[in-house]
Amino acid sequence: MNKIEKLTLEQEKLMPSYAQKWIKIGTDTKQCPEDTAKEIVKDFRDLINMKTNVPTIFAENPIEAWVLCCLHEHEVPLENLYTEMEKVFAYESDYEIPQASLPFNDLSLCSSFSFYDYMLNVVGVKLEAELQKKYEIWERTSQIWGIYPLADLTVVCKKPLEVHLNENNVLHRNEGPALVFGGLGDFKVYALNGVGVPEYLAMTPSHQIDLNLYKKESNADVKAEFVRKVGIERFLEMGKKLDTYENYDQEENSWWWKSEYELWDMKALFPSLNSAPFLKMVNQTTKIFHMEGVPSTCKNLVDAIKSRFGGRDMRIVNIA
Repeated sequence: MNKIEKLTLEQEKLMPSYAQKWIKIGTDTKQCPEDTAKEIVKDFRDLINMKTNVPTIFAENPIEAWVLCCLHEHEVPLENLYTEMEKVFAYESDYEIPQASLPFNDLSLCSSFSFYDYMLNVVGVKLEAELQKKYEIWERTSQIWGIYPLADLTVVCKKPLEVHLNENNVLHRNEGPALVFGGLGDFKVYALNGVGVPEYLAMTPSHQIDLNLYKKESNADVKAEFVRKVGIERFLEMGKKLDTYENYDQEENSWWWKSEYELWDMKALFPSLNSAPFLKMVNQTTKIFHMEGVPSTCKNLVDAIKSRFGGRDMRIVNIA
């Protein structure tokens, strides 16, 4: 076997296409026919050394799949599983259903497929016959969203009805759910730029969002998406302007005027702080306003800008 030391330029150029190929496969909402799925499951169970002559049942979403697994563990007969599942979702059941966990194999979303597909078909890596057969069985499972292989039953979760991504290929949808499954439980995932967010933040138009809800969020990523969606200008409604470039001589502080420096106290967003000064400015590259936190000791632009430059007095004349 020859050792591959380096990829060719042509091979490197094909990397993005394989990543995109498997993103498309992973987010495809076309359902696998049940007969085909059963064949895939049988081969998969054999691959992981589990008996293959067991029933396969289907769930419309991951929560349904989890409930079916739990009911099976409670020894509910196969023919009664769906009826008892409906009772669980209707809160008419006494069965204890623990917190859900991921399926044994989250197949449609497995990013490893792109790597192996690329290595086999572009780089030319050769596998031994037995290993190649195992890989092909594994790759076929990408037609299914998820599999729960129990000792004497397999629960298969069907693919979602809708998947929405942004230009960076992460879950995202403004004013709508990014991921929608069928079935019981109204299974929807709300996400902005790859971050799971509360329904209100995704669904509410930015100008209608109550800014006070920001204070109730504890997750830093969710808070960042809150600010991104609402915009800095609306948040300034909750702040107090402490200082502005307009208070300084334009000739002596021309760059302050170009950047439109302002110092704002945003403590209304941080109830535990006595003060939360932020330096607001125009990014000279993007021409977009942004804000940077500065120490609470900063009471004016002189202090804030000095802090931003590491405690040094610095006057910007121009930027190349």
